[in-house]
Amino acid sequence: MRITHVSDTYLPLLGGIEAQVSRLAEQQAAAGHEVEVVTTTPARRGAHGVTTAVERGVTVHRVAARVPGGWPVHPRSTAHVTRRLRDAIARGERPDVVHLHMGVLAPTAQAALRPVTRLGLPAVLTVHSVWGAAAPALAALDRMTGWSGWPVRWTAVSELTAAPLHRIVARRGADVAILPNGLDLASWRVPRTERDRRPEGPAVHVVSAARFASRKRMLPLLAAVADAAARLPGDALFVTLAGDGPERPAALRFVAEHGLRDVVALPGRLTATELKRLYARADVFVAPAVAEAFGLAALEAQAAGLTVVTRAGSGVAERVVDGTSGLVVPDDGALADALVRLSTEPGLLDRLLAAAAEPPSAMDWPEVLATTERTYAEAIALTRPSPL
Repeated sequence: MRITHVSDTYLPLLGGIEAQVSRLAEQQAAAGHEVEVVTTTPARRGAHGVTTAVERGVTVHRVAARVPGGWPVHPRSTAHVTRRLRDAIARGERPDVVHLHMGVLAPTAQAALRPVTRLGLPAVLTVHSVWGAAAPALAALDRMTGWSGWPVRWTAVSELTAAPLHRIVARRGADVAILPNGLDLASWRVPRTERDRRPEGPAVHVVSAARFASRKRMLPLLAAVADAAARLPGDALFVTLAGDGPERPAALRFVAEHGLRDVVALPGRLTATELKRLYARADVFVAPAVAEAFGLAALEAQAAGLTVVTRAGSGVAERVVDGTSGLVVPDDGALADALVRLSTEPGLLDRLLAAAAEPPSAMDWPEVLATTERTYAEAIALTRPSPL
């Protein structure tokens, strides 16, 4: 199958969309498909122009411009995508499907959607982000352009991200399929280190891994940790928050000002190998963000056998059964209460960890690839003439 992915953001940028699109493309190429990616993300900061290179088995076309702030946008990216698709059709290399990836704002993917359908190419659009305040604007755009009526297979990475899209396309009788992020679950399964053999000591070890930015809510998590620590014996709780970002200096100040140096470690951004080593000696992963579309970091922790505490209404909460495979809390006060419970309530943590020994379903790469191929088949069916 010939597959063309269109994504404004791509590696070397680091984020949920970038990670998922690159991994999906690589998995598809490894499965024998002919895969290309068209992106406006340059190969390195400051690079510009149109380039093509094979990266880990995937042909990546970059249309990069020098834009203030280094944003991955290009004023003529849609024309480039359309021309590339037309040239492929003329060469007899027509894509079997064009898979477009959208966050809140993805000018290339959004603008290319109509030309793709006008070329008669099967199209899949996946929403990777929480639209939030942008949803009314996208609904207004639909009233002007009728985009929800185009022959597109609409998908999203979670029920949370699907909801606003579904409200728009349902008026045309369409639905939104869930196309989850994928992970090599077996590669994240790590042998557990018992608490009496850990360098952190016998405390309940709570971890999180995220960018230190306001949307990820690492500072409110630290406040909840301070609340919980104040109610617990000094050796009951240890917390490691991995990651970097603009709010990390404030996090370091918070730890110092609240006397948490013996309770909280902030090691910075960790590699996948380093995260696996961390999870091997941890018990609980906390996902504090509410507007978390999917939560790939939480899925990695779940695959490693950790139990999860998350805020209700997030994409992570869709994978957690409260009281069985983790704890789902309504607010930050309840998050602090959950940390106290896990450290003091007899049998609770061991019961949750036993349930967490079973990895999440439907998100291993073979299953995700099969779901994606079924979705592509549905998109192909939308472009075929209806039988008389």
